[in-house]
Amino acid sequence: MNTSLQSRLPDLLGAGITLALGIWVIAASADYDMGTLRDMGPGYFPRLVGSGLILLGGLLAVLTLKKPGTQFGTDRPALSSVLLISASLISFAVLIERNGLFPALFVAVLLSTFASDNRNVVRSLFLSAITAGVSCVVFIYALGLSMKVFQL
Repeated sequence: MNTSLQSRLPDLLGAGITLALGIWVIAASADYDMGTLRDMGPGYFPRLVGSGLILLGGLLAVLTLKKPGTQFGTDRPALSSVLLISASLISFAVLIERNGLFPALFVAVLLSTFASDNRNVVRSLFLSAITAGVSCVVFIYALGLSMKVFQL
């Protein structure tokens, strides 16, 4: 394979996946009524998102072919970082229904901050509290989603 194309392969693959996802979303929502801009049907938003994905994938492909190839290092993420991020996602899934949004987000963000090499306990606690608090305000109070902040 041409080294120029080989160095662009990861970006081209990402563009192809984005394009394919956009096409799939539009095809999957083809049976839904589109509606109008004033009276949107159930198929309006999925087709809008699918179209955006197709445009984004096409733009990514064009930009990838215009720029020089990317050199990737041989560095791999530490196993502890991968495990901490995975534990963060799993903890959110386990805690969200039993304990509510705030504790689930707090624990998930706290665990994910320790995946970095630049670990700081005070900063991690602060970031976790702020992220969980702002998310609760936005999702529960501003958007009115029916979720519990704390489940007792």
